[in-house]
Amino acid sequence: MHHFQFYPIVLDLPEGRIEAQVELPDRGERLVMLAYKMLGLSSVAADMGARAAGRLGMQVSCRKGCAACCRQLVPLSPPETGMVFEFVQTMPEPRKSTIVNRFDRAVQQLHQAGLLTEMERLGDPEMSDETDRAISKAYFREQIACPFLEDEGCSIYPVRPSICREYMVVSPPQNCGDPYAKTIRRVPLSLRLSEALTHLWAALVKRRPELVPFVLALRWTRENPVIGTLAARPDAMVNALVEQIQSIASEYEARGGPFSSMA
Repeated sequence: MHHFQFYPIVLDLPEGRIEAQVELPDRGERLVMLAYKMLGLSSVAADMGARAAGRLGMQVSCRKGCAACCRQLVPLSPPETGMVFEFVQTMPEPRKSTIVNRFDRAVQQLHQAGLLTEMERLGDPEMSDETDRAISKAYFREQIACPFLEDEGCSIYPVRPSICREYMVVSPPQNCGDPYAKTIRRVPLSLRLSEALTHLWAALVKRRPELVPFVLALRWTRENPVIGTLAARPDAMVNALVEQIQSIASEYEARGGPFSSMA
């Protein structure tokens, strides 16, 4: 029988301090479940970032029904990729089949467009920024909607991945419809939960950091089933994740702080 305890989390970010706690079993926690339990950090950081932008006279323009970002190439950390897979597996029929079919159609469209191989290289350190941008632009031209997008709204909003929570713009919302021709100004958060989870996963499996396109989440998890069982001591994982988050935030702060470019 597992016993649970609360582990404190303290993050000192350029936007402010976050104090939270996470409840984890004392014998170990799966990395996928830890990722799920940490999603709230992204929401708190996003709220802090939105308030900071407001103090500079900029308001977040994202609204329900504005879903251009749900057709962009969305990279997930492996733990969140496994989280999405497990969430789909818990769905009742026929809902589950509907969602799985949407993922399958997205993969088929990428294959027909000649983009699938390039998409699978996302996060490769040898890939140049120019190539990465070209792939993202080609993906957006395909207008592949997120499999969970319904009526131009997120159907899994409470459990959406961290990158979706952290993506906020202060530019005119209509610009998002053509992001490669018009100016998009994002709220530059110093907390990057997905990036931190990616590095934690890489350290645990002793592989290079990897990112997974959202629409390939089911495919990737089937090919990497270890993500569903990967676990470690909860205190060690929490401490390592906090260190990764803090390190990423410190890099932003060293460059003048996340809002220096928006002031």
